[in-house]
Amino acid sequence: MRPTRREFLYTMGAAATVYGLQDTQDVFWAKDAGPDVGWAPGLEAWTNSTCLVCPGRCGIRCRTVDGKLVRIMGNALHPMSSGGVCPRGVAGVQMLYHSERVAGPMVRVGARGGGEWRPISRSGAISLIVDKLRDLRASGRPDQLGVVAGYCAGSMQDLLTRFLEAYGSPNLVVDAYADGTDAVMDLMHGIRRRPAYDLERSDFVVSFGAPLFEAWTSPVQAFAAFAGRSSQSNAQRPHIVQIDTRFSRTAARSHEWVGISPGTYHILALGLAYVLIRDEMVDADFLAEHVSGFEDYRDRSGRQSAGFRSMVLRNYRTEEVSRLTGVPIERITALAKAIGSSEVPVALCGPDVMLDRRGLLNGMAVHSLNILLGRVNRPGGVLVANRPPISPLAPVVLDDTARRGGRRDPVGGPEPKFCDGVSETEFATQVAEQGSIEILLTYYANPLASSTHPEAWRSALSRIPFVVSFSPFIDETSSQADLILPDLLPYERWQDAPTPDSYPYAVWGVTRPVVEPHPGGLHTGDALLTIARELGGTVAQSLPYDDFESVLKTRSRGLYEAKRGMILGDEFERKQVLQMEERGWWLPEHSNFEDFWNDLVESGGWADLFYDHAYYARMAKTASGRIEMMPQDLLDELDGDGGADLIYLSEGDGPTATQEFPLRLLPFRVSTLASGTLALERWLVEQPGIFPDTQWIPWVAVHPEMASELGFADGVVVWVISARGRYRAQLKMFPGTARENVSAPYGLRHPDGELANPLQILTGEGDPLTGITDWRSTFVRLERT
Repeated sequence: MRPTRREFLYTMGAAATVYGLQDTQDVFWAKDAGPDVGWAPGLEAWTNSTCLVCPGRCGIRCRTVDGKLVRIMGNALHPMSSGGVCPRGVAGVQMLYHSERVAGPMVRVGARGGGEWRPISRSGAISLIVDKLRDLRASGRPDQLGVVAGYCAGSMQDLLTRFLEAYGSPNLVVDAYADGTDAVMDLMHGIRRRPAYDLERSDFVVSFGAPLFEAWTSPVQAFAAFAGRSSQSNAQRPHIVQIDTRFSRTAARSHEWVGISPGTYHILALGLAYVLIRDEMVDADFLAEHVSGFEDYRDRSGRQSAGFRSMVLRNYRTEEVSRLTGVPIERITALAKAIGSSEVPVALCGPDVMLDRRGLLNGMAVHSLNILLGRVNRPGGVLVANRPPISPLAPVVLDDTARRGGRRDPVGGPEPKFCDGVSETEFATQVAEQGSIEILLTYYANPLASSTHPEAWRSALSRIPFVVSFSPFIDETSSQADLILPDLLPYERWQDAPTPDSYPYAVWGVTRPVVEPHPGGLHTGDALLTIARELGGTVAQSLPYDDFESVLKTRSRGLYEAKRGMILGDEFERKQVLQMEERGWWLPEHSNFEDFWNDLVESGGWADLFYDHAYYARMAKTASGRIEMMPQDLLDELDGDGGADLIYLSEGDGPTATQEFPLRLLPFRVSTLASGTLALERWLVEQPGIFPDTQWIPWVAVHPEMASELGFADGVVVWVISARGRYRAQLKMFPGTARENVSAPYGLRHPDGELANPLQILTGEGDPLTGITDWRSTFVRLERT
């Protein structure tokens, strides 16, 4: 007999106990200073730097012996990571000395993708790029240059943007883990920034699908806040509730797990809002003073419109919410009361909420809990991250060619109404159809492996005459390049590393060479500066820097002149500076900039942990000056489809299971290296999953009863088939996946390198408001290979 959703949820209580005991180490903490043993005599050195293998940007401390990197630990001076480093950071040693690293610049010979290359000097590679760019610009077509980059927030992304602007192209595509939460903040607060969560000061954290301890923006931030060595280490840790469609590693490490039907996060959030409003557990003073759209109101035409309160009380009674989400009524009520009675609660909105056909509206529903509870711009709540006061780059100088090119629409536009930039899929699709790019530069991006539409990228690359890759490894996309000019790895180059927007406080990490640079590599930033100089004219004037180190040194002058913050220091120093800033004081530590710069590099960065919660401009910059629960821009966009009724819609039509495809596919991210995939470091394959006996081969998790029903044994290799395609994976029986779902990790490969990417068989069209891909509307069947 088919078990009910409620039976599934209660069964998982026992499963949680069993699987929660599995103890794979997620974070390594810096040891207290003391004698190190077990190493042969040699010239030892320790260097502070910042990790770049994922967006977390944790502080690291690198040990070298005789000039060789032998160990990476956490830098205890870094306030976000607090001396922690994840297995990916530790694996940097192996990545640096990886046998498959590109030895030097190479030019394609023979057919594209044929794997035949000839070496070329660095100067020869630069000259080849400059000649191509000069000819394209001289022909009046600078807008046919494109750049596709992975996550490179900071001065490297600023440099790419500035180079394109000076050259005359609007075509920068950054594939940087977009999740649409910045659009939620933009609509409701008038601030285009992802929300920051003050986890260290929260006492009750409700995570809606956020993989805090797996592949969140910064898992080490979560570990440091909840269980690591932070300034709050002696305080009571927050109670964590993980709401998720599967029993994940984050769920296993949380205090509670709430299993939920896919696509119903927003319904549960609004069901919790119903109880909070009904039982008068909201912050009425905050709502009255800082929020619009909570109560009924008159729109611009004078028509009476229902506010948030009326819509929730009318549509989200606990009985209906329970039916839709699969969460028992008593569980919904108890959770709402626990949130409402907590002193410092916060609700996190994860990618599972946003990667949906109605992701933007889902995100607004989850964030509404923080607004109802008055948890915006308050300690332990949702903040807007401070950014380091670094100096701007030199102003861009435009000639007529750059002005004409810059005025043209970017390839892949126009974007959806609430999208921030062109998606890589739309870019590739237009290039494939129109051939609108002649030169493409790729920087830490591998869309042939990561894109949901690799076929569009294959077609696009076949139409681009000249493709340059700066990848230090041969991957699917770099193998299709005409020229590879390999970048240096993070342990060999200068770069800045601001903490991600999920962290509320301003931290500017510095990455510097800890070993001699690889003789065949070249810092891509230095390559761009050299290209700009050789192009000359206004392009050279716009980037007047000798090398990337001088870029960072110039930018750090803003930190020196800001008269706030501090060079990274220990806990005592941080508390001392923070206490002074809270009282309006600040004392200079350095009498001149050179000393400041040297200490900045030596410590690994700069931080300012002061946050002015009384500065209400951080709360809302909307036209009304209030947080808007019924944003007018969104109402205007939805007006033709029912307007306000659609913002907090309880249930809508969507794809459902069929006889041919009876199981819902639920992809999820695992911990991967930003510069490639887990294929670079095979031992890391053991880290992402909750199963202690499933490594090396990509897997999918299926409920034991469903596997038995289908006639599959544990460990059998199956085809995962959708209406669009298929891929191979090992079947793993797991009661933490509901009967009707298939949980599928993204980012794994078979030992022979074959990609196992569930994103490439998705059939959903995505959120029309943001353009973000829908990961939740694809149905599949399983077949034996």
